[in-house]
Amino acid sequence: MDTQPLAAIGVAALLLAGGVGFVLADTGGTATPDAENATVSVGADATVERSPDEATVTVAAVGRGDTAAAARNNLSGDADAITNALEAEGATVTSSRFTVRPEYDYGQNGRELVSYVAVHTVAAETSDVEAVGSLVDVAVDSGADRVEGITYRLSDDTRAEARDEALTTAMERARGDATTLATTENRSVGDAVTIRTSDGGQPVVRAEYATAADASGQTEISPGPVSVDVSVQVTYELE
Repeated sequence: MDTQPLAAIGVAALLLAGGVGFVLADTGGTATPDAENATVSVGADATVERSPDEATVTVAAVGRGDTAAAARNNLSGDADAITNALEAEGATVTSSRFTVRPEYDYGQNGRELVSYVAVHTVAAETSDVEAVGSLVDVAVDSGADRVEGITYRLSDDTRAEARDEALTTAMERARGDATTLATTENRSVGDAVTIRTSDGGQPVVRAEYATAADASGQTEISPGPVSVDVSVQVTYELE
């Protein structure tokens, strides 16, 4: 949360109503809504949606066997082949992880070792979100037999632009609410005294659906929009 103090004032009372309120300065006597240096505090939210411009595709090759070595040898595809295929499509491979684990069958007599499972996972990033389906296809053609996940997000520049727009909208709403409140007390809104902001962090969406293939035999992925949410808490001077 960012805090930007613009001025410091003494506070004697805070009268809250539905997320907004009047803050009355300590004048040495009884505080009233028309006291000198009175303030009004309001909160406002805003959301801006953008189409994602970055994506991560995570795929895996899986093998099973009676031993860990056999499971490794039975992997459906070679990680190097999958990596090379993804990079040939313009993606950047960001991680490659290999794991082997035992697989058990649990019955009345306890657990029984069934086999070992080897999984080689490869993750690749791309700024060409239209190419995600093609990345899935080339990975599968190179030996991957499982899609672990597809995520979409905004690049830093796009997210910053969307956040700026959301903050502008939230501040406009905050001043509008403050003006409405001030008008009921025959006052007007002055400068902001303090501004606090918060947001929802880095927004990410997952692919809504993927079809096995379109008419041309290619996988299609349809992502939803990415939302950037912000909130502001603002205190204004009353004039």
